[in-house]
Amino acid sequence: MSVPVQVSPHSRDRPRWTDAGLAPAALLAGLPVLAAVWKQGPCLENGWGGTEPFWRYCYSDLAVGVQTAGAEAGLTAYLRGDVPLDQPPLTGSLVSLIAGLGPGSGALSTQRWVLAVWAVLAVVGLVLMAWWVRTSPGRPDPLHVVLAPVAALTILLSPDLLGVVLATGGLWAWGRRRPALAGALLGAGFMARTYPVLLLVAVALLAWRTGRERELPRLGGGALAAVAVIGVPLLALAPENVTRAWSTWLETPAGLGSVWYIPTLAGHPWSTSVVTTVAVLGMLVAVVLVGLLVLGAPRVPRLGAVALVGVAVVLVTGTAFPVQSSLWLVPLVAMAGLRWRDHLLWALAEGVHFVAVWLYLGGLQDANRSLPPGWYSFALLLRVSAVVYLAVRAWQTATSTFPPEVGSSHLASPPRPSEERTSDAESAHLESPSSI
Repeated sequence: MSVPVQVSPHSRDRPRWTDAGLAPAALLAGLPVLAAVWKQGPCLENGWGGTEPFWRYCYSDLAVGVQTAGAEAGLTAYLRGDVPLDQPPLTGSLVSLIAGLGPGSGALSTQRWVLAVWAVLAVVGLVLMAWWVRTSPGRPDPLHVVLAPVAALTILLSPDLLGVVLATGGLWAWGRRRPALAGALLGAGFMARTYPVLLLVAVALLAWRTGRERELPRLGGGALAAVAVIGVPLLALAPENVTRAWSTWLETPAGLGSVWYIPTLAGHPWSTSVVTTVAVLGMLVAVVLVGLLVLGAPRVPRLGAVALVGVAVVLVTGTAFPVQSSLWLVPLVAMAGLRWRDHLLWALAEGVHFVAVWLYLGGLQDANRSLPPGWYSFALLLRVSAVVYLAVRAWQTATSTFPPEVGSSHLASPPRPSEERTSDAESAHLESPSSI
């Protein structure tokens, strides 16, 4: 007599690597990294000095920062304050650690070593993000992460990947009802970049709407614990390493990629104080829009869509919008459940701006090969418009009165009993309550 096997109703939300969506994603994760390494080829051979990296499209803030800050001295020197990396504390510590472990001597050797290690970490990071995206409630498409053209363009330009991975893990953990882990990952992400603060706001508002207020102390406690574990020792050893990135931000005028840089291109730059004030106002606008979306949507919005709206607003209103910052949008596009058409239109605009910014920078030192400021302004506005388009599409998806399509991302919790419930098919993906 056979005994029927009990299958958990939530087992469908725990895919294995052999599932159709995960196995290809894991195998394809190396493609954007290989493309990024190939793009770095001329600089890996000849170095990142002079204007040649601009004409070869291989300039990298990561490689240049390692040399200018003397990061080859290692983590110990960084903790003494002797390595002035213009990075938040967690990314500065990691880059210094990697650079100090380099097997060779000389600046170029160290730069090659850091890029090689970062390429390996990038593959691991993409695999992790693909896993987290696919195993989030709603099971979004992880190919949006591992086949993102923007990842190939940006993943070796800066250490932003560390913050992106931590923030993505935090959103995943909240969707899986692990508030303390979500807080810890987002708190660590804040020590790598500031954008996770906005994600914490979005999570807190969604917690209020969906009746998960009791989990907020664990979310906040996890975030504070992560910040304390990373920040307190660094404050005691080298406080300037903790504050350098943010103090530099306050003192820096409008930079490349920002709409506030267009007056500079026209020969009438805005003062640093004005640009900083407008950027802070942009952050406040992002918080207000996140609140309106979370509390005003007819259905409980997806956390991925809410996060995409908030981060996009901060990016396009910031003092600078460097090429590498677009990497933050890659996992959010996947988690928001946007279509490939939207993704590729955005990627096309990013590609145009990618070429234009290097031609413009190279032309600052070689007028015979320069890209006119007017053309760079066009590329800049095209890119900003594409990011705004993503935010609009995410808003429309989040406020739709129809249930999300299969494969879309519903990272919010079930709504309060007084609110409209999700469809049965969608609710079947929601994880049972648990916490760490």
